[in-house]
Amino acid sequence: MTHDRRTFLRSAMLGVTAAALPGSAEARTHGTPAQAQPPRTPANALDPALLAALGDAVLPESLGAPGRGRAVAAFAAWLAAYVPVAEQMHGYGDAELTYTRPDPGPGWRAQLDGLDRLARRLRRRGFVQLDLVGRRAVLDVALREARGGPLPSSPLQADHIAVALLAHWAATSEAQDLAYGARIGAGQCRALADTPRRPLPLAGEGA
Repeated sequence: MTHDRRTFLRSAMLGVTAAALPGSAEARTHGTPAQAQPPRTPANALDPALLAALGDAVLPESLGAPGRGRAVAAFAAWLAAYVPVAEQMHGYGDAELTYTRPDPGPGWRAQLDGLDRLARRLRRRGFVQLDLVGRRAVLDVALREARGGPLPSSPLQADHIAVALLAHWAATSEAQDLAYGARIGAGQCRALADTPRRPLPLAGEGA
């Protein structure tokens, strides 16, 4: 390697190192480091006020406001973490690959916006501003074109976000406990010694 080439490489490395320093002119030109930037809102995020209003209208009133709030937050977190068109697990020796469904967020966001527009057209007020009766009346109109039948086992199979939200909650351990009136804890590990015991009722600690 010639002296000129060594000099060039040394100068280039020094330039890269200086540009990487927080106080360098290059760093100031491109803004703050990535780790210092505020977290980005997920592209499929839903309007929280509209989603909460929808939850109040479709989730069981017996949950109470805190329970409905937890269900709505869990649904939003699940959607934020959803990875579309990702390869799914398959059985050993199974040559067919399956993938998760496309991101439902944009369509659900459009349906939420549609509920708000429909509320303003029918009730002269936004969906969030309506009382429970008004919201359910708007939903009744919006869901007339939705596919009928039983509640889907997965929110991804729902035609409308209202059904998706309810389906997501219905698949939770809390929903199953409420349906049976007992602390079943579906999907949760239990000690082997506890398996013969009947689940405790929700209303008390008796057997």
